[in-house]
Amino acid sequence: MQITITGKQFDPGKSLKERITLALTKVVHKYFDHAVDAHVTISKENQFITLNLEVHIGHNIIVRASDLADEAYLALDQAIRTLEQGLRRYKERLKAHHSNHDVSKEEKAMQYVLGNSYRNFEEEEETHKHDQPAVIAETTTYIPHLSVSEAIMRLDLSDSHAFLFKNKSHGQLNLVYMRKDGNIGWVDPEGNKKLHENK
Repeated sequence: MQITITGKQFDPGKSLKERITLALTKVVHKYFDHAVDAHVTISKENQFITLNLEVHIGHNIIVRASDLADEAYLALDQAIRTLEQGLRRYKERLKAHHSNHDVSKEEKAMQYVLGNSYRNFEEEEETHKHDQPAVIAETTTYIPHLSVSEAIMRLDLSDSHAFLFKNKSHGQLNLVYMRKDGNIGWVDPEGNKKLHENK
């Protein structure tokens, strides 16, 4: 597994890099011995150190963990613990779904990063009616065909706020997302359509 360690306004130093490499390799190989790569970002803001771990464990499967502490080694230990919990949960869920033998399909899609100038769309709306937000970056991504429970698992692993997928039961786009109250929201336009058809 290739590990990339980057410091932002922080120099990790040789000792910390070795500790990160050792700890990350040990915990990842405990659950997945064929992980592709890992990216570690360490940044310092005021007196706090933020350590972000991102492990690419398989085809479009990324597990993330991060922590904030006043000391880099403490942030690492806490982030590794969080990462291990995510890897263990994913491994257990994989075993549960393994008996199904249903390999998820995926569809290729484009992912765009837009400049934040689009936030000022109300200003001079008429004069800039046909302007489009500036595309900063574009990459190829994949939209998997999953059950809702599988999508929730991917959302949980990704440490993101939302996860877009095609629902296996009807093939339409769905979204699961983290709500502010800690629960998970599920958007299913196809399910809503069927609900209204039955009325």
